[in-house]
Amino acid sequence: MAVNDLPEVGDEVDDNGCRTIVTDICQGIYLLRCGASVWPASDPAGLRIIRRRAQRIADGDFR
Repeated sequence: MAVNDLPEVGDEVDDNGCRTIVTDICQGIYLLRCGASVWPASDPAGLRIIRRRAQRIADGDFR
């Protein structure tokens, strides 16, 4: 992935050591989910993409 690649909805990302899923992007605010908790990303450019949505689907890990 490119260095400046921003995540999209459904992507699995690392947010300061916490593995999360991007659930929504609204007016430039990235919402992240881990379990039942949802919170806005403090630094969207700092999110590290672990797996794209398509790869999660291919891996059978898309709920």
